[in-house]
Amino acid sequence: MAKWFSNVYTQNVKLMNSRHRLNNMLVNVTTTGLVYIVTMGLAMIVRMFLNRTLGASAVGLVGVLTSVVTSLSLADLGVDSVFIYLLYRPIAMQAYDEIHALLRLFRRVYIIIGIIFIFAGILMLPFLNVIIGQQAMKIHNVRLIYLIFMLNSGISYFFAYYRTLLNADQRYYVISRVTFIYTLAQSVAQIILLLTVKSILAYVAMLLISTVAINLTLGIVAKKRYVTVGNLGSSKRKLDKQVVTTLIKNTVGGVSNKLGAIIVTSSDNILLANFVGLREVGMYSNYILITQGVSAFLSKIMASMTSTIGNLGTEQDERRTLDVFLRISFLMNGIVLVIAGPLCLVFSFFIGIWVGEESVLPISSVILIVVNMMLQLIRYPSLTFIDAFGLQWIQKMKSIVEAALNIIVSLILLRVFKLGLNGVLIGTLCSNLLVVNWYEPYIVLRNTCGRRYRAYFKQVVQMFLLLVAEILLAMWLLRLGWIEGLSIRSFTVIVIEFLFQCVFLVIIYQRDRFFNYYKKLVVRILKH
Repeated sequence: MAKWFSNVYTQNVKLMNSRHRLNNMLVNVTTTGLVYIVTMGLAMIVRMFLNRTLGASAVGLVGVLTSVVTSLSLADLGVDSVFIYLLYRPIAMQAYDEIHALLRLFRRVYIIIGIIFIFAGILMLPFLNVIIGQQAMKIHNVRLIYLIFMLNSGISYFFAYYRTLLNADQRYYVISRVTFIYTLAQSVAQIILLLTVKSILAYVAMLLISTVAINLTLGIVAKKRYVTVGNLGSSKRKLDKQVVTTLIKNTVGGVSNKLGAIIVTSSDNILLANFVGLREVGMYSNYILITQGVSAFLSKIMASMTSTIGNLGTEQDERRTLDVFLRISFLMNGIVLVIAGPLCLVFSFFIGIWVGEESVLPISSVILIVVNMMLQLIRYPSLTFIDAFGLQWIQKMKSIVEAALNIIVSLILLRVFKLGLNGVLIGTLCSNLLVVNWYEPYIVLRNTCGRRYRAYFKQVVQMFLLLVAEILLAMWLLRLGWIEGLSIRSFTVIVIEFLFQCVFLVIIYQRDRFFNYYKKLVVRILKH
């Protein structure tokens, strides 16, 4: 009888934890999604005022300095996800001494990174004219503007452990809300300053003021929510060697993984500039601007789920983990299938209206760009689980193989077969299909789901077949010439194709348990 009561209690606890995770995930996802959309809209509006009041040179300077500062930053190299992963278990177990010890370590590491970042930025100051060019150096106060940009990125490191704690405790929505409030105020202030003062220095200064305000506010929120965070020195517990080893290994693995993605992305433009020409690079960049916007939006949605998934990992329930992985993969696969076909049709149509018909790429290039984007989106569930379960070290060599294959195939197709842009796109396609798109889910299934591969394989094969069918249909419609210019016929064809595709997908998946799960979830959200 005691055993029966124990089993019932354990099942009830798991059920409550599951509902708690779902609610947190829904709040994180919806908040992050809405904030990103509005923030992107605000950024576009502010950029419009910047261009109209200060001109294209000011816009160019902002873009160049942003690139320079980003190249110095380690914020996007996987360090945050490693720290967050180490907090999942002690937060779930309410092991406050261990949490304090980890936060002390994180604070120390982040401060060191921040100091190195700012020091490296100052060292680059004498070489600024070489980095950004003589034309940019003619802009008044350019060195001071550069320093403000650098401080704007570097200062966040000194407060980053607050973000880490909130994120690990499934409070990503708190970060999103605080960031949105100050970004809104910053955008309004920047527009007013651009219309009155018309100074790029004032415009950039608002970025720094907003960043400082965001970090101070998050620090106050974290201290109020977690009262003992303000006194990290009260606990003298030392971390186990295993924890420190995990931190080092996963940091190396995470940095390696992110560097591989950076090399692949950067090498495409470098190869195009050297073997094809700058005009093609510019045309290609117009398409990439759109694909990166969509990818970044979905990436932030997935990132908001990371802490929830990491919390799930503390239960060590392989079947439950597999079910959640398949569920999230199904959602991302569904998004891919919904947007792939219409995007192929509307892409060049939109580019022609936005920047002119002379910037429209051939149909084959457009299809390859869309396919590469879809393959990138399919990766997000696996990447999220890799971050949430701390599997970065296991895949440390993957990025080297990925980057090498991409560069070698691209070079062969460029120099031997003279395929131009398509050669570079096929190189990226090969690195995706032959390395990352199978290896990352394999890592997740092998290490978190008890080596259960069949269900995922069945799901992803069906998705790929449907994706190929959609792409072929889009290519047929494009070659028929039914979508040309801003016309009623073009709009009608795109709408009909989208509706036909949605109905077809509903028919295919109507009996799928994950499809019915999300259908019930949508109904539940609408009722509330």
